[in-house]
This record gives sequence, C-alpha cells and structure tokens, in this order.
Amino acid sequence: MNVKCMQRFTTMSDIRKRLEAKFKEGNRYSNFGPFLSSLNINGFRGINNLDVNFKFPITAISGLNGAGKSTLGQLAVCAYKKPSTSIDYKRQYIKDFFPVSPADPSPISSSAKLLFKYQTDRRGISREVTVTRARSAWSGYKRQPERCCFYIGFTVYIPKVERRDLSIYGGKSLTLTDKREIDKVVQSKLARILGQKYDAVHFQGISHKRKESEIGIASRYGYSYSENNMGFGEGKVLYTVDKLENAPEQSLFVIEEPETSLHESAQYEFAKYLMDVCFRRHHQIILSTHSSVILNALPSQARKLVIRDSYGVRIHNSISASQARSLLSSGHARSLDICVEDSFAKNLLIEAIRLKNRELLKSVSIHEIGDKDAVREATKILRRTGKKAIAVRDADMGEDKDNHIYSLPGNNPPEREVYDTEEVKLFIESKYDVDIGWILEREDIQDHHRITDVIAEEVESQPEVIRSLAIDKYLDVVGDKFDDLVKAIQENA
Repeated sequence: MNVKCMQRFTTMSDIRKRLEAKFKEGNRYSNFGPFLSSLNINGFRGINNLDVNFKFPITAISGLNGAGKSTLGQLAVCAYKKPSTSIDYKRQYIKDFFPVSPADPSPISSSAKLLFKYQTDRRGISREVTVTRARSAWSGYKRQPERCCFYIGFTVYIPKVERRDLSIYGGKSLTLTDKREIDKVVQSKLARILGQKYDAVHFQGISHKRKESEIGIASRYGYSYSENNMGFGEGKVLYTVDKLENAPEQSLFVIEEPETSLHESAQYEFAKYLMDVCFRRHHQIILSTHSSVILNALPSQARKLVIRDSYGVRIHNSISASQARSLLSSGHARSLDICVEDSFAKNLLIEAIRLKNRELLKSVSIHEIGDKDAVREATKILRRTGKKAIAVRDADMGEDKDNHIYSLPGNNPPEREVYDTEEVKLFIESKYDVDIGWILEREDIQDHHRITDVIAEEVESQPEVIRSLAIDKYLDVVGDKFDDLVKAIQENA
C-alpha cells in the first residue's frame, strides 16, 4: 500500500473512531439527542414485523431493486414531529409516501402500524411511540419527539436545464438579487469530494417577473460558471452538502442512492464526509445504496442488507462490502462465493487453490466475514438469495457439510497450524536470524491473530511479507492436505 493510500486509510479510520466515541451509549444522548434507535414495521408494501436497528449515526441499507430500501427510509423520515421553534420547516407524514389510487389500492394494510424507539438520557431505557391508522387517519404523531427531518431523494437536485427553471426561460432578462456565501470549510469539503479545486462557490439569488430562485455558481481555474453548466454529479453534491451544513443540528436525513452520478473516488470521499458532518453537527443519516465503495468506507455496524423473497422481507446486519457486491452482481462477479473468517485464512486458501488448481481462482470469490457465527450466517444469506456459496472455517471450528461449511486442514486456527510447523519455523529463523518460539513466548501471544504482526515487527519487515513467506513454506510441506478441500470447492463452483 503506497503512502497516499495509507494516509487515506488512516484518515478514514480516525473519523470512524472519533464518531464511534461520540456515539458510545454513555455519550449518545448528550451528542445526538433523541436518536432514532429502532423501527418496527408492520403492514407496509408487504413488509411485516420487520425490526430495523440503528447502531451508528449513519446507516447504509443495500439490497436488490424492489427489496424495500426506499420504504425503510420513507418511514424513518416520518419519525419526528415539527420542532416548536421552526417557522418554514414542514414535516412529512406517512401519507406523503404511500398514495392510494386505483393503480395502488392497498400499499398499506388495514392493520398497519409503526413502533419507533428513541434514545433517552437514561441508559438502556428507550422512549417508544406507536403510530397506527384508525380508519383513514393516523394517530401517534403528537407523542413523537421534535426534530427536523429531510428527505434527499432523486428530485432534490434536477438540473435547471432539464426542469426549465426561470434561470433558463428568463435567462436573458434575469435580475440578480441577494448573494448567499458558502463557508470556506464547506467549499473545501465540496472540493475534496469531487476532486476539484474551487476558487469560490456561492449561491446567487435571481429574479424574473416577480418569481425568485437561487442558482449555484462556482469558480475554478479563473472561470466562473453557474449550475446550468455544471455536471449532474457536481450540482447534486453542492445541493446535498449545502442542506447537510445548513440544517439544524441533530437533524435526521434520509438520502436515496447518493452514489448516483459520482465516480468511485467521489463516492469514497462522500462517505467520509458524511461521517465528518455527523461528527460535527450530530445528524443521523439513513441512506440506500448499491455502492460497494460507500459500504466499504463505513464500519460494519453501519451496514445493512435488505432481502425480499418468498420468506418475506428481512434485514441482515453488519454485512461486508464484498458480500453486498456479490449479491448485487447476481453472480456475474464469480460463480462461487467462499466465506472465511479473516485475512490470514483468505490468503492461505487462495494460495492452496493456486497450488492445486490455478484456473479455479478465476471462478471463486473469497470474502473475509468475521467469526464462525458470522461466516455461517453470511453463507446462509447468500444461498437463500440463490447464489452458490460455501464457508471454509478455521480448523478448530470443524466442518458442517450439511450446512455447506467446510474446514481448513488441521486442528488449530490457521496461524497456529502454519507457524507451529517445524519447517516454517526453521525457514523464518534461518532467513531472519530469529527464534520464533522465543519471540512468541516473550510477547505472551494469546491471540493467534497477532502472531504475524509480532514476528514482522521483530524482523523489521511487513506483515504481508511474513505471512506470504510462511504460507508458501507451509504449503510446500503440507500442500497435499488441501486436496479434498480444493476438490470440494471445484465441485461447488
């Protein structure tokens, strides 16, 4: 990893950690107020008795088209009543998102209800509000806490050229009115997201035949241009950042697919910006996304996968970005998904497959999932959606072939199997003039995940180098023990 990539990773990691610290249960209410902590949905667009928990200031919900992502966000944005101090703000209600017509006679069941739970200043105690429909009216709204909520859907920014705004049809006879400056810090964040350096950005008030509006104007490289000459992605980010920065603190935002029209670097920087704005302004953000870049940028507790099938609609928490990508690609990425526990197991399995059947690597995708339970659950999810998937757990966890779970050879976690092999020890000791047994004893290594890092630090090398050398030597010695596992992978692929 080059220095620039390492800096980006470190910065993202720092933002996550700082935001997680503010969001710890003991700090949560003082920073985020009556945060929406969970939502139970019953009777909306085929969603019944679905619990959605919010474990991070940002929640990214992924899933196939039609799974229910938008429904979750639309219901969440109805969670708060209008603040008593607000003047121009207008809250949104369930009826705003679920119109009934001859084409859609019953998007909501007659017994539909929502149970909202909110954070309170008492540890472990939630405030609960149920919203139900009594005949044609909804009851429960008045018991909700106050908060400004904003829905940033696909129409939050439509280029003025496309909607024939007054800046277009009255372009030649516009009158310029008040200028609204944008804070320099906001300008720098906009520039960081888009990878563009701006000299200045502001909103200009305009008027034509008693109609008034405003238009974004940017300057860079000595050239000034309005949003009428901006790209869609540039204009959309400008409007979204403006809303996030100028809304009252502790607002709730629901954002639909923010990756639309953004290149991958901009998606990454936008996800980083969302964590930054939540840290500074204590917003809660719920977004729907198909972007593995955005999912990967966020911590596991922020990621959710919604699945709709013959069993109904279900939520799976803490999915990996690779798991989401595999599902959303509908099998086009690879023919078989293999779930393993961590990076060491992944690298060991890759090299074992390379040794036994190099071409097989082109047909499989190996994902680091987490502990044994997470591996089992991830495999189950993938298979339920019709994908071919198996798990390969650490040797100390054993096999469960009835549930498509295989095991690495041996009796111990892969790090122990590799570094306890006498030939591997002798090889590393000879190459680096160290005593591995003494290093591990001296450092009192109880967590096998730390073995590679400790050895690398001792010999002043990179963990990736030590891991690669050890795995290669290990497979030279015991490669035949992987024959059955690689055969099983080939059969499943």
